[in-house]
Amino acid sequence: MYAIYEQQGKQLSLFDMEEEDDFLDLNEAEEILRKLQKEDPGEFERIASLPHGIRTAKFSMQQKGTYVFCEASDPNRPDIKGYQQLFLIDGKGNIISRDISRILGAIKADCTTPTLTVCKEHNSAVMRVKCQFAEEVKHRQAEREFNQRLTQGQRYILRELRIFFKLITDEEVKGQVNILEKAFRSSITQVINRELNILRRNGFIGQELFNQLVQIYRQHNMREWLNNNSLPTLSLPIPIIICSEALE
Repeated sequence: MYAIYEQQGKQLSLFDMEEEDDFLDLNEAEEILRKLQKEDPGEFERIASLPHGIRTAKFSMQQKGTYVFCEASDPNRPDIKGYQQLFLIDGKGNIISRDISRILGAIKADCTTPTLTVCKEHNSAVMRVKCQFAEEVKHRQAEREFNQRLTQGQRYILRELRIFFKLITDEEVKGQVNILEKAFRSSITQVINRELNILRRNGFIGQELFNQLVQIYRQHNMREWLNNNSLPTLSLPIPIIICSEALE
């Protein structure tokens, strides 16, 4: 269960602390790993090499439910850890906690802890958590794309294009405006950005701005970027299950 300790300790607990023994401090968990790596490097490497999706079950007197560790990473940068989230849910699928200390305390075990057979309902419970996590990832991605860094020139022409769009009735022109907005919202070259800044400083709006943007779009062959899907975009992170455990 090495992967659980890679979770960043930046989450806020949804519940008040109960008994101190039910919690495991992240620093303590990291110390356990360091000790294992030093005293038994072979076992450490075996744990670190466990495949994603591993599942298990154990008896728990304090906490009944299911633990799930989800991660969403950029498929183009698998070497970088993405958005991670721990879940502890009850038997009805309700989230008990996302607090890392509480969850680590609930799943804490050693080499003498006996395992149980994973019940047949475990997979469906884990998949429900994964679906919820995927929705959260979509929301985070939408916020990220919305907040994508744009230059002053881009913000200006995109704002004016939205105003122009509301004023026109020709559906063909509306379609062209949509194409321009998609092209100029993406990462652009310094040359194009300089031309957009000229339009901003000269106060181009409406039809005049539209005509200028069409000219820039054609001059820099931005249509080919769109057709070849080569406009730089944020890749979609892929949600996966790192590991899960039934607490019975």
